[in-house]
Order: sequence, then structure tokens, then C-alpha cells
Amino acid sequence: MNDAYERRALLLELGSVLKMLANVKEHEHAVQTVGEVVRKYKTLSNAPLLCHVAQTMTPRELEHRALRAFCRWPDLLLEAKLDRSALAAPVKEWLFDDYAFGWESYAATLAPEVPWFEAAAASATP
Repeated sequence: MNDAYERRALLLELGSVLKMLANVKEHEHAVQTVGEVVRKYKTLSNAPLLCHVAQTMTPRELEHRALRAFCRWPDLLLEAKLDRSALAAPVKEWLFDDYAFGWESYAATLAPEVPWFEAAAASATP
């Protein structure tokens, strides 16, 4: 896989996550869980991250966790050498802690463009 294409795919994913968070924020007072967001607002139901995180999470918790998970991505994507574990591990830790199925499903959505994403989280040192 070409490094430039992987960076592009991750940048597009970051943009998708930010757009999804902005949309969830608009509806956070009308729902109590991520699952309600997915069921009530069909336009958000195609956001991969939103569909794979724990559906019992509150919109505020999702916002907090997603910001923590992705906050370093802009800097990491600009580094000369791509630090794969630094990109993947926080996403797994902040958004999929104790939810292996969600993590595997989310990583699978990225796999066509970023095949190493799931394994990179596993190789991160705690």
C-alpha cells in the first residue's frame, strides 16, 4: 500500500469523524444514546464510527472520547514516518475499550485503504 494513499484515507476518516461529531452535537438534546442517534437520524446512520461504537454511549461521552482518540491525528499524519500505533491505539482505547466486536468492525471499514490499522493498535505498547 502506498503511504500517501493511507495518509489520505486517514485524513478523510478524520474529516468524517469531525463532521459526524458536529451533526451529533446538533441533536444531542433530542436523544440520550448513540443508538438513538443512529435510529432517529438516518443521515448519520452511515457514519462508520457512529455505527460501531457502543450504542449505549451518550452523545457527550462520544464527543469526549472521539476528541481524545483523534486529537493527535493532524500532527501524526504530517510526520515524515507514519506512527501507525500512535494513530490506531488511542482510537481503540478511547472508543472501543471492552468492546472488541465494535473495534474489529470499525477497523474492517478502514481495512481496504489502511490494512494495518487493526494490527497497529494491538502492537502499541501500553
